[in-house]
Amino acid sequence: MADAKRLPELPEQEAGGEIKAIYQEIRSCCRVPMVALIYRHLATHDGLLEWSWRVLAPAMRSGVLSAAAREAAAQPLGIALQPLALSEATALGLAPMDISAISYTATAYNTANPHNMIAVRVLMHLLASDQAHGSVGLDAGSPAAPVAYPSLPLLVQLEQMPPALAQQLGRLRVAGDDGSRDIVPSLYRHLAYWPNYLMAAAEALEPLFKSGEVEAAAVKIFGAADESAKQLGAELSVHDSPEGRPSGAARKALLATLGAFANTIPEMIAVGGLMRAALPQD
Repeated sequence: MADAKRLPELPEQEAGGEIKAIYQEIRSCCRVPMVALIYRHLATHDGLLEWSWRVLAPAMRSGVLSAAAREAAAQPLGIALQPLALSEATALGLAPMDISAISYTATAYNTANPHNMIAVRVLMHLLASDQAHGSVGLDAGSPAAPVAYPSLPLLVQLEQMPPALAQQLGRLRVAGDDGSRDIVPSLYRHLAYWPNYLMAAAEALEPLFKSGEVEAAAVKIFGAADESAKQLGAELSVHDSPEGRPSGAARKALLATLGAFANTIPEMIAVGGLMRAALPQD
């Protein structure tokens, strides 16, 4: 991970206009305090986030996508990390507020990532056709009312992490060359405010990656999410209008990027669930 290329993104604090409004509604619909990397990346391409949101908004606003996300997240992982004892947390420099902040951060990602998984696969199913089959102006439902949650801090940049930590995180990947190595999961970038904890968690996770157990859990999560995504993709195709929709080489490039996220997100759903469950409980 230390030599991973940074995926272009538009940070939340730099967004304005329609992009800012879409970011706000994504947070509200998913009931989370942050916007996922996939949307921050789509926002760097003219019209792409706007097209994506026109497609996804009806299912987001109605709550249908959230229901599917909860079902996908309910898949049993079949694996666990050794619980972190309070004495071990103290040795890592974690005070009670640190544990609560880490738990809040993990819960935010554990809520967002199932939404992200289904959204990515819906877009991929629609882009499997090189032609748009919908139109602009159909009823997409009422915009979600703003919801305020305590903000997460600014993301830690990869080069700001201790080199040993960045290298250890780089080992937490399922083998393959699908472009996912260019994705630095935002969960790690937020938890890097507690580098001793994150290093310990990464060292505990590494054997589960090497054994294939994380991959097996991710495959189950992917399967559950994709069944919902296929159905939603068919229903949302009426909103798949040509405006802003990529074509030609841009469409192929986007499909490759979405494919990398589709492989990474189920891993992170498993990782986030394992990390949250292993924290000291109140």
